[in-house]
Amino acid sequence: MAKNTLIAIAALASAAIAATAKAETLKIYSVEAPPMTMEAPTERGFVADITIEALKRAGYEAEMIFIPWRRGQQEVAEGENLLIIPFARSAAREAQYTWIAPIFAMERSFATLGKPVDSFDQAKAELKNILVGQGTAQEDLLKSKGFPPSQMQIVRVGQNETDLLGMERADAWFNGTPETLWKWKKSGRTEKLTIGKGVASNDVYIGCSLKCSPEIVGKLQTAVKSMVEDGSVQRLTDKYLK
Repeated sequence: MAKNTLIAIAALASAAIAATAKAETLKIYSVEAPPMTMEAPTERGFVADITIEALKRAGYEAEMIFIPWRRGQQEVAEGENLLIIPFARSAAREAQYTWIAPIFAMERSFATLGKPVDSFDQAKAELKNILVGQGTAQEDLLKSKGFPPSQMQIVRVGQNETDLLGMERADAWFNGTPETLWKWKKSGRTEKLTIGKGVASNDVYIGCSLKCSPEIVGKLQTAVKSMVEDGSVQRLTDKYLK
């Protein structure tokens, strides 16, 4: 057989193997929740960076999807093998999703332009209008603590929360502390922001549909564990928080 023919056959075989070995793409539903997740190619947030690296180590490609948060949660819950980040594990969500691996312990607090609000009881007694993101763990938490709808201003995540607070259209903003600080700094507002004591904390996970392949779950859990052990999780987190 001619040398050129052998080379051509080898090239075709390599192409076939490459096509067969092409990594499966997993969809990751997310929301603008800086510094954890952001819809920007050069600055994606530390939870997104960690998740994408974990998928790479597990042999998968990643496709980030940003849609309204409540709709995204519903699509993941009702779908199959769909990932979701940054996703706080809570009693209200526990039975609807598969919880793959914790990434970060999220502190939640009240931000004001006046005196600090350091507890739910103080907030309930002193605040008339609390800004909170729609479909977030913060909204669920306020409702579970007995805050009435009349005391909450529920807005879509990313709807100029800093301006609403800065222009005193809300008495306080209840949110994850790192996100509040990040958004306030990036907004350029000059008012003095007061962050109260952390009133709650829970783990932010890589979540998946309730119908989630055990193979995907196992591979991603192994990948995240390896990233914790080699310091990658801490390094990617510190990049945004320090």
